[in-house]
Amino acid sequence: MKPFARGNLFLGIAVGSCKAWAKMRIVHFRLLAVLAACLSGWGVLLAKETSSPAGKAASRAIPLIEKSALVYVEKRDCFSCHHQALAMMALGRSRDVGLKVAQDSIATQAKFSLDYFGGRSKLLLQGKGVPGGPYNAGYALTSLSAAGEPADEVTQALVRYLLKSQKKDGSWKIINHRPPIEDSHFAATALSYRGLQAYGEPKERKGALEKSLQWLKETPPGSTEDHAFKLLGLHWGKVPKAKETGKASRALLDLQREDHGWAQLPDMTSDAYATSLALFALKESGAQQPVPKAISLGEKWLLDHQLKDGSWLVKTRSKPIQKPLDSEFPHGKHQFISMAATCWAVMALAPR
Repeated sequence: MKPFARGNLFLGIAVGSCKAWAKMRIVHFRLLAVLAACLSGWGVLLAKETSSPAGKAASRAIPLIEKSALVYVEKRDCFSCHHQALAMMALGRSRDVGLKVAQDSIATQAKFSLDYFGGRSKLLLQGKGVPGGPYNAGYALTSLSAAGEPADEVTQALVRYLLKSQKKDGSWKIINHRPPIEDSHFAATALSYRGLQAYGEPKERKGALEKSLQWLKETPPGSTEDHAFKLLGLHWGKVPKAKETGKASRALLDLQREDHGWAQLPDMTSDAYATSLALFALKESGAQQPVPKAISLGEKWLLDHQLKDGSWLVKTRSKPIQKPLDSEFPHGKHQFISMAATCWAVMALAPR
């Protein structure tokens, strides 16, 4: 080939490459523009959701939860479900959906929880060392997962505790009955399932998860707490909605009162704890029609019962077992269960 011809060939290749590169850049920029538009649209949608009445109600409660949880760790050195587990779950979900959460509030509670159980690691490996029993350990692992904590020696010790404390029928049992938050074998079982699902090694957890899921399927629930955690456990276990999960959803829906709230027990009136937990379970499990209307009415019940300070009041029905502690959450002797109810309300109302 003559030099001139070779030059034309190389020039043609170069020009063609430049044109191809230019086209690629145009496509690239167009894709970036589409992506930017999508992100912008998502941001607008999220902004609308977080500024909705439900989003605003959740946002009003968050500072109360953060403050009270911080005061608790300054005054007590024991892990609690109402001030650590539920606080981490509520704040973690709020953070994940774009609600304003203080940067260190979740980390403080996670560290407190890990330090507490870390000091009990040797006992945990023996199936001991958790004063509240399996439900407490299940809440700990579930909340640490919600906070985004990676697996470590402490979570593995909690996993070993749960594997050792599971009953032969597949359930985990409540040790101390202090209703409503510490009174349901369904809560203990579903939360233990969730904890093992989050942190257990696949081989060692498989049998335990299968047995517990079977127990959840076969055992009839009693209280609203039972119904809600049965539904959550089946949902976490990915049981098809057309089967047991759908039945559990309808059973929980059937407990909704004429005022559109839920009560803890049949002989009690609607309250924020039962209503928030029921709503969270229904929404989390993706309940189908006609549940969405019931959910919107339940949300209205919560919005109507939120107090000016951002909290929800629930009266305690458990006898205190420790010296009273003022965690600077409203409602005096009712503050612990009201804190728990407010955390569930935030999780129920936060946009999805």
